[in-house]
Amino acid sequence: MKAIKLFIVLALAVFGYQYWNKHHPASGTTVRATSAESQNGFIALPAVNGASTKAVLIIAAENCPEEAAQRADQLAEQLARDGIPVSRLHDVNFTIQNGDPAAMDRLTSVMNSELPIVFVNGRAKSNPKFEEIVAEYNRTKH
Repeated sequence: MKAIKLFIVLALAVFGYQYWNKHHPASGTTVRATSAESQNGFIALPAVNGASTKAVLIIAAENCPEEAAQRADQLAEQLARDGIPVSRLHDVNFTIQNGDPAAMDRLTSVMNSELPIVFVNGRAKSNPKFEEIVAEYNRTKH
């Protein structure tokens, strides 16, 4: 019986510790990806060098028969038909201010995910649905 009580107390202590850390991060900790994530699942990332900040950016291989590249082309066509400014890219570069490790981790995570990668007003998501892109564009439209 004492072993069961001890197990319950330990389980509650671990739960309490995790809950506290999740809701009360120590000062000076890096920003979690979830706090940088929009309601549509787009994550704040550094800007793409040389790209328009007013257009939705769709990144995938160019002129490729692969499914991801074809999906990128279809998304670009759908967005353009709906009057949303869009730019289809196959090569991108970023500048990360002060070598920010949190920004680098978020960038690496998204860019190494499934294509296409879509940027909407400084936020990106791997292989989003058309509806998610439109919702994020409308949410951030100035």
